[in-house]
Order: sequence, then structure tokens, then C-alpha cells
Amino acid sequence: MEGVTATYARLVRNLDSLLEVSKAMAAAIDLDPLLGIIQSKATEVMEAERGSIFILDEGAGTLWNRVSGGLAPGVVRVAVGTGIAGHVAKSGRPLNIPDAYADPRFNPEFDRQTGFRTRSVLCAPLFGHGGTLLGVIQVLNKAGGGAFTRDDEVLLEAFAAHAALALDRARLVEAFVEKERIEEGLRLARDIQTSMLPRAFPALPEAELSAEVRPARSVGGDLYDFLVDGDRLWFLIGDVSGKGVAAALFMAVTRTLFHASIPGESSPAAVFSRVNRELCRDNDGAMFVTAFAGCLDLGNAAVATANAGHHPPYRLPGAGMVTRLAVPTGPPLGVRAGQAYPEGALRLERGEALYLYTDGVTEALNDHGEQFSASRLEACLRDASSAGAAELVRGSLAAVQGFVGASLASDDIAVMALRYRGR
Repeated sequence: MEGVTATYARLVRNLDSLLEVSKAMAAAIDLDPLLGIIQSKATEVMEAERGSIFILDEGAGTLWNRVSGGLAPGVVRVAVGTGIAGHVAKSGRPLNIPDAYADPRFNPEFDRQTGFRTRSVLCAPLFGHGGTLLGVIQVLNKAGGGAFTRDDEVLLEAFAAHAALALDRARLVEAFVEKERIEEGLRLARDIQTSMLPRAFPALPEAELSAEVRPARSVGGDLYDFLVDGDRLWFLIGDVSGKGVAAALFMAVTRTLFHASIPGESSPAAVFSRVNRELCRDNDGAMFVTAFAGCLDLGNAAVATANAGHHPPYRLPGAGMVTRLAVPTGPPLGVRAGQAYPEGALRLERGEALYLYTDGVTEALNDHGEQFSASRLEACLRDASSAGAAELVRGSLAAVQGFVGASLASDDIAVMALRYRGR
């Protein structure tokens, strides 16, 4: 009778422990305290001296102790396939070792380093959703010096299931939080990008200017800018390396420097040299921007240009003609301190236009993985070679959108058109 009572009492205690763990899982979100409860209860009800939960580092192929009685997290690292825990991780099956030192899979190195004496070991794998290995749970040294029982094996597997569920849930929570963080970063980057770009274009009798940026979901740093300085119209298009908030901020700095560098400078090449010098300072992120700038003399139609590693613009004389400008070029801005940029020059005839763009236009992908390409862009520009600047911008963007269809854009798109009317 006493044996039956003791067995019943032990069963109730085990069920109570699992119930406590279940309640803790319902109430707790933070993973480490929850794993601590699971490890503590497993150690207690199985009358073990020590318990640990090891997490799989898939990239390194190792297990590390996330929760261990008396040990700091990360102190113990074992390779998958090495030692008892590593063998369980590799085989995916639990192990009950009554005498650790008599088992060839046991690694006594930790005992030698700490003075701890391992006698018996019970270890079970942690499997997540879809049978993915997440780690192992292990208890050491059954009280009284004996071996762990079959009942202990069943109970540890129950604790292992709870631990795996906690890990799976934590991964979902972490993934959700990370997704929200990324989305917030993208929203912030879009806000920075759109707020920094001018919306009202100059109303000039001599020239029509229009531009637009369409941010991709993974916002980069495409930009355009312009400035009327007396009888000169300055214009700029650029593409910052990288994505997200950092690229948007670098774009904002580039535009500010462009504006600040124009007074006192006579040419886009001189402006680029100055902007480049400032961008190279404290550029720990090694970011850079490809850019093309021009300065149109509204009186005589002369255009001075500078190119910092960007796609040359197209020249549209009208009557279906499209030619790519042959202009001297230098490296992207922010790459090489002290770089001098060569100057290009051309003269626009009355009615001629320039079309500037970033690589998001020609590299836009459709559902079949095909790029919009320079040839498609040139065909589009030939069809609209006599259109106004605003119509050129709208028409080229519509052509790109019609080509990609429902595909998500992976890169920003920026375009600018300048049509010279003459005096």
C-alpha cells in the first residue's frame, strides 16, 4: 500500500510540475526566464543534481548552454556529434547513461575544468515545428547515486516538448518584432527620402524641368535636385549605395552638400570635388553615391556637366532620335578623398531635351526575371522624343510599370527630364 501511495504521490508531483510550466508559458513572454523555469522544474522532479538546456547554433554546428544551474550562458559549447549532448543532437534520440565515465561518448573535460563529477546523464532532443532540431535538454546525477528511470525518460521528453514550444514561440515573437523594426525603418527611410526631395519645379520660360522618385519597398537613396542661381539652372540625379535609413540619411547629406557647394563655384565638376571631399570625411560606413550633375546657362544653352560614376543621360533632339551623351567621368562621390572630377560640355538646341535616370529603371525586373534594359528605355524615349519634360517622366515610369506588372520593385527609381525652349 505504501508503495502505491508513493507512486501516486510522485505522479501527482510530476503532473503538478508540468502544470506549473504550462501556466508559466501562458503568462511569460521572455524566453530566458521561461527556460529557467523548465530547467529548474525538470531538475527538481527528476531529483537531479544539475540541469541544462542547450541551444543549437546551426551556423557554427555547436550547442551552447542557454540555461544551466550555476553556469553563465555560453560558458559551455560542444560540437554536434561530440559528447552526450552532441550525440543526442546528431542522432535525434534521447540517451540515458547510468555511468558517464563508462560510456565512450562522454567527454570528461568539463569535469576536469570545474571539479564537478558527472555520474549519470539523461538527455533528450528539442524538436520544434516541422521536426526542426532546436537543441537538447539534459539532467545530471540522479539523487542517491542511482540511474535515471524509464519514468524519468518519459518526463524529460515532456519537459523537452515544453522547452521546444517555448523556443518556437520565442522565434515567432522575435521574427515579428524584427519585421516591425524593419518596417518602421523602411517607413522612416521613405519619409526622409520624400521630405528631402523638391516637389515644385521652377517655372522658367527658357526650360521645363520635371523629376520623380519611386521608392522601392527596400528603400535606397535615389535622389534628384535642382537650383536656379541667377541665369543658371543646376540639376542633379544620384543613387546612394545601400538600403534603408542609412542610405536615406546619406542621400539627405548629399543633397544638402550639393546645395551648399554651388555658391562660389563655377562648374558641376568643382561642386563634385567639394561634395566628395566632405562625404569622404568620417565615412565609417564606406557609403558612396553615383551622381550626374549639370549646369544649364539659360541664355546661351551651354551645359557644363560632371559625372561621378553614374549612367550618362540621354539626349533627345526630337523626331524620334535618342543618343547617349559621351561625357568624361570620375569615381562615385565618397570613395576617394581629394579626387578632381573632369568637366564635360555641350550646347542644347531649341527644343532638345536631356533624360537622366538611375539604374532602378533599366534593371527593373518582371515576373520572368527579365530586365527592362537600356534598349527598352531607348525605345520608349524615341516614341516620346518630342514630349514635354513632365510627359517624358510620366511616360517612362509608366513604361517601366507596365513591363514589371505586379512584381515588387527591388530598387528605387529616379528619373529627370529637362527640355530647353530657348529665349
